[in-house]
Amino acid sequence: MTKKQETDRVVEQLIEAVLGTDAGVREKHILRESLRGLVRLAKAEQLMDVRNSVNRLTGALEQSHARRRAKAVLLAQRLPGILEEAQRRFEFN
Repeated sequence: MTKKQETDRVVEQLIEAVLGTDAGVREKHILRESLRGLVRLAKAEQLMDVRNSVNRLTGALEQSHARRRAKAVLLAQRLPGILEEAQRRFEFN
């Protein structure tokens, strides 16, 4: 026996409130599936919001930001050598 979800109960109550008890099977089916689609969309949006919040809180970097940061780190590692070479050229020219 499967447990009926709370969402399904609410959808059925909405169908009855909107269409009444004398509505046809097709009308009920169309409204039921529309409401279920809306629930799925809301769940997907909520999941995306949660993922985005977790990424922001944990400091996860997007791929483009990660590449930019890696380039900056590599440049910072090479920078002392570049500056020393420039200083030598300046002093001896």
